[in-house]
Amino acid sequence: MNIRSGLLLLLVLFLCSGCGQPDDRQPTARVSGTIALDGQPLTAGNIMFFPDSGGKHAVGMIGTDGAFHLSTYESGDGAVVGKHKVVIQVSHGSPDGTAVPQKTPQIPVKFTQRGTTTLTAEVKAEGENNVNLNIMP
Repeated sequence: MNIRSGLLLLLVLFLCSGCGQPDDRQPTARVSGTIALDGQPLTAGNIMFFPDSGGKHAVGMIGTDGAFHLSTYESGDGAVVGKHKVVIQVSHGSPDGTAVPQKTPQIPVKFTQRGTTTLTAEVKAEGENNVNLNIMP
């Protein structure tokens, strides 16, 4: 083998040294549910699950019926397995800014911030993770 072929082989081995290795993603499980304020579904906004163990948080859009599905790394993959703090952000306009949907209620500020929320959820690796939350004003 000549020097050029040897260098090419070393370059290929170096570039592939990370091939097949797991990435830094934490295991996730699918999560869906509903969010309501005093029994009435929230009709717009986002719900976020922040894992107590650290790492990437999950986000889901709140539908007009209060339903949500979470995504962390890819659409619909759920949230990191474990305990989470839950944060709600209610929007008052449509995503494209062209229309204002029915008036959404004001939720207590403590539920809108990671440092003050008292909402929690646990995501299990096995079985269904159906999280139904009802915020009381």
